[in-house]
Order: sequence, then structure tokens, then C-alpha cells
Amino acid sequence: MIHQFYQKLENVLLGRAATPGAVWWRTGIVGAPGRGEGATTRSAWFLSFWPLQIGGWGLTFLVPLLFVVTGSVTDPSILCYGIARPVNGFLITLALRPCCSWALARFGKRWLLVPVILLVSLLVSYVELMGVDRLVLACGFPAVPKETWIAIYFIRVAIFMIWMLLYFGIKSLKHHAAIEQEFQQSELKLLRSQVNPHFLFNALATITAVRKDEEMVSQVTQSLADYLRFSLAQESQHQVKQPLGQEVTALENYLIVEKIRFQEKLVTRLEVSEAAWAAQVPTALTQPLLENAIKYGQKTSPPPLCIAIEARLAEGRLLLMVENTGRWVEPHGPDSTGLGIANLRKRLHLLYAEQAELTFERTSTAVRAQVSIPVSGTA
Repeated sequence: MIHQFYQKLENVLLGRAATPGAVWWRTGIVGAPGRGEGATTRSAWFLSFWPLQIGGWGLTFLVPLLFVVTGSVTDPSILCYGIARPVNGFLITLALRPCCSWALARFGKRWLLVPVILLVSLLVSYVELMGVDRLVLACGFPAVPKETWIAIYFIRVAIFMIWMLLYFGIKSLKHHAAIEQEFQQSELKLLRSQVNPHFLFNALATITAVRKDEEMVSQVTQSLADYLRFSLAQESQHQVKQPLGQEVTALENYLIVEKIRFQEKLVTRLEVSEAAWAAQVPTALTQPLLENAIKYGQKTSPPPLCIAIEARLAEGRLLLMVENTGRWVEPHGPDSTGLGIANLRKRLHLLYAEQAELTFERTSTAVRAQVSIPVSGTA
């Protein structure tokens, strides 16, 4: 039963977050990568100890209050037990909090805590009821019947058990969610870093191709330096997201390198709306699509290879399109490594889960890659 309780609690708090992405429970527990901190901080506060403690015991106080207001219970002894319940429970669980934290750190495994939870609930409930008994008698009220006392006792035992189960469960799940988020952040950085070597390889190949033309070598070198400066700035700031315009500006340097490499065999068109330019998007969102378009387009397209990049906002989503002339190349075929697109898919999944879409449209003359992601803010 205890195992099933924890399983259900885990499904509620982290079950939906097991698929990484923008899930509000996870945001409330540890925050979401790349998001503004205002809403995240408020959600985290509501799921912290004090709001839950005050809110939970405050709700239990509504029961005796309802008895008093409706007049459904007139026995002063029962009312005394009812009013003492939330007050004593609040104070006792405050005292139990450091003990529970110690036990969780000491034992760790949940099954070891089960007998401790049961024993503490039985003992604390008995001591607390003995104190309430003395208070009732001191006020001159009659003692409650034995059957009623036993019923009240087991209700108190159940309440203390629920409190400790929730405390241990939420503490464990917060710890689990923090570790999972740290893992995701590390994986995002690793996946993002795998993009840059492709561009560096292409730039060096271009320099080799135009090595006899000093002006072109200088232009390629300057464009490469500008792009690497942009990439290093992202790494130093540990960015997960950025305005799309920053990447587009950097990709203009990328296209300068490629245009020098292919010259009249490459034609490009860039259309990014003002709203899309300011939209916060994952770092290196467009680059792997552009790299793919040039890499496979130049192999399958009749000259000139035409590349089009378009981006706009519609109904709270960013719609990004990268199109190239040529034919579709299977991602796992002999001429494809598929790493760039696979990494992009994985990063989008880590950040947005099922809310992100990456699709490809193929015709006999062109290939179009389309990304659709939710946009929560602008620069």
C-alpha cells in the first residue's frame, strides 16, 4: 500500500515530467531551463514547505469550524478535540520536520522509513491525545466515550502518516527532479557543442579552397572569427535559449563563408519577421537545418543551389522553415551521418517534449525542414 501511494504520488508530480519539457509541476519543483524566473519562483514558493504546511493544517481547521457554524456537533469535548487537532498538528509536525529530514538523509530507501512512519504516528498520536484529554478534563468537560476516543486516535494516526508520507515523498521527488534537470542541462550543453565542429570544418575547407585569393581568405577568416566569438559568448553565459535574431546574425557570417566556397552556385534568401527576430529560441536552432540544406542540397540540386530561411510567429508559436533545392537524402543512408538533425530533435525534446515539432516535406525538386515550437517570451 505504501509503495502504491508513492508510485501514484510520483506519477502525479513527475509522471508527466518524465517526458522532459515545459511541465508546470517540474517548473514548480525546480524551474525550467531557459525560462523567465518570475512565474517559476512563484510556483516554487507555493510548493515549498511553509505554504503547504500552513495551507494543509488550515484546511483541517475548517472541519471543527464547520461543526460550530452549522451546529451539527454540540458536545464541548468533541469540539475541544477538533479545535486542538490543527493547532497541535501544526506544532508537532514543525518539531518532526528536522527529524524527518535527518531520517531521509540517514536511511534514504523508502521501505526502511515505513516502520518508522508507522511507529512515530502511533506514538505521537497517543501522546498528543493524552495531552488533549488533560485539557478537556481541566476545562471541566466530560471525557469522551472509549469508542469515540479510539476512533479519534486512529484518525490522528492516519493524518500524521499522511503528513510524513507527503513530506518524504515531495522531498525525494524534488531531489530526483533537481538531479534530472542537472542531467538535462549537461546533455543540452553537450548536444549544442557537437554542432560547432561541423561549421569549423566547413570554414577550414573553404579557406583551403580559396587559399590563393588573399582577400577571400581574409573575408572567410573574419566571418569565422565573428561566428566563433558569438559561439564562445553563448558558452561563457551558459545560455540554453537566445533571441532568434542573434543566431540569424551569426548565420549570415556562416553564409558568407559558404557563398565564397560555392560562389555563383549558391543563392540564399532570408526572411525573418520582427517578432520572430526577438523570439526566445533554443541555441543553435537554425544552424543544423542550414548545414543539412547546404550539405545535401549541393549533392542533389542542379546549380544553383537555392536556400531559403523563413521565420514568423503565429498563435504563440514560432514557425521556422529552411528549404533547399534538391532531393531528400535518407538520414541513415550511406551519404548521411544524421547527427545534426538527431541532436536537434533531442534538444527540442528535452526542452519542449511533445510541444515541439520538426518535420520534413519532400518534393521532386526541393526539401523543406519545418520547426514549430511554443514561444513564451521575447528579448
